[in-house]
Amino acid sequence: MEWHLPDRCLRQFGREQCIPLEVPGSQRAFHGRDGRQGTRDWPTKLKEPIAIWENRQLQDIVTPNQVGRMGYHDPYLDRYRQTSVRYMTPEGAADGALGDGIERIKDMTTGRTELGNEDVSFIK
Repeated sequence: MEWHLPDRCLRQFGREQCIPLEVPGSQRAFHGRDGRQGTRDWPTKLKEPIAIWENRQLQDIVTPNQVGRMGYHDPYLDRYRQTSVRYMTPEGAADGALGDGIERIKDMTTGRTELGNEDVSFIK
């Protein structure tokens, strides 16, 4: 049994990407098991996922069409940077760090970031 998680691939269909919902606990419990270890009453054990499947028409994810590129501070991208492995190579990490630094400077000069007593007028 595998959950279909459409909220994780909205951009592939030209939709605005939202922060995905948590994977249901029952998915973690069954992941990696093939069901061949003895006799089980699967309809009872899978009662909750089966009910969700039977009501799947009520679970539509409605998001606007994606227009242009996502902004650096889009909530989805902020979450992605906090929870994901972003770079596969040292070169990619260097490029990403440079981009993050440029974005931080932009934030500092436009007032998006609280600076305390730092004077950043020289950056402008």
